[in-house]
Amino acid sequence: MKKALVSVAAVAAMLALGACASQKAKAPAKPKTMTGPEVAKAFKKGSKQCDVVLADGTKAEDFYYKNKTAMSGDLDRNIGSATKQGQWKILGPGFWVKIGKGKKVRGTWMNLAKTGKKSFDAYNSAGKKVMSMKCK
Repeated sequence: MKKALVSVAAVAAMLALGACASQKAKAPAKPKTMTGPEVAKAFKKGSKQCDVVLADGTKAEDFYYKNKTAMSGDLDRNIGSATKQGQWKILGPGFWVKIGKGKKVRGTWMNLAKTGKKSFDAYNSAGKKVMSMKCK
């Protein structure tokens, strides 16, 4: 009887330790994204040229032209020798990019987190990093 009681106590202790360990393993902290006025200030001065690293590691160069409004316009993305055209806009804290043309091409809304003086990380609504930007 004493051996059974010790065994039950040992199993209960292991379960308690396992529960404590799983509570400490939390999801990574969500980055602090920029507010609407901060995003507007970052894109205030003229058109932007940014070196971009996409989530899959692809390096590109983006040119954001302010040819529609003060916070929207056309976009050229150079990947190697290929150039893809698209659109961009800022609405509040949201940054929207659409690469390609056609009815089936959809854009992506992102939130920006400042990582340096003119560099940003873009995250989708699920908190997954979409791209890193270093602007000139």
